[in-house]
Amino acid sequence: MLTILHDISMPVRADMPVYAGDPPIGLEPQLTLAAEGVNVTAIRNASTHFGTHVDLPRHLLADGASLDDVPLERFCGRARVIPIRDRRAITVEELTGHPIDPGDTVLFHTRNSEERLLERPDFVQDYVYVTAAAATELVRLQVGLVGIDYLSVDPPDAPALPAHHLLLGAGVLILEGAVLAGVAPGLYQLICLPLRISGGDGAPARAVLARL
Repeated sequence: MLTILHDISMPVRADMPVYAGDPPIGLEPQLTLAAEGVNVTAIRNASTHFGTHVDLPRHLLADGASLDDVPLERFCGRARVIPIRDRRAITVEELTGHPIDPGDTVLFHTRNSEERLLERPDFVQDYVYVTAAAATELVRLQVGLVGIDYLSVDPPDAPALPAHHLLLGAGVLILEGAVLAGVAPGLYQLICLPLRISGGDGAPARAVLARL
């Protein structure tokens, strides 16, 4: 029987953090029991990249794979949660010593989780991100998916999005907004189910870690 150990998805709520410059998410009654006999809530200002979400190559590449092109199995499988000690960024040095195999998912547990940045309503500029060199190394290691515990693998002052380009350009999928507070390093089974958005460049996802 499947044993789910951690739900690593952000709760969708009106005060959830969104990436710098994005409008806040709004949860508003569209229909109510009192007026229409049924409760229906509208989600306002939601893009394909809010909350816990996946990035597809189509996000940055005109001819990149969309959600339709990627088998659902690519978002699920063995995942290694790797602790990051560096308070600024994920570097190549931080990857050394971790037995990462081709096709693995790697989820980075950083200071972002320790400080519970995903629980703060305001976007935090100072978060741990993936350096271009580390992204290059992850491509060399042939990982299948890279996950991070804040809203982007790139820093907010890098509009060229080098880590995104390196990873997505090599076909490495990205999971952003992974809630890893309280998740111990080690091996898990990742089950990540993005919304089935036709032609999607990204999609919100429900992601959980189960016993391997």
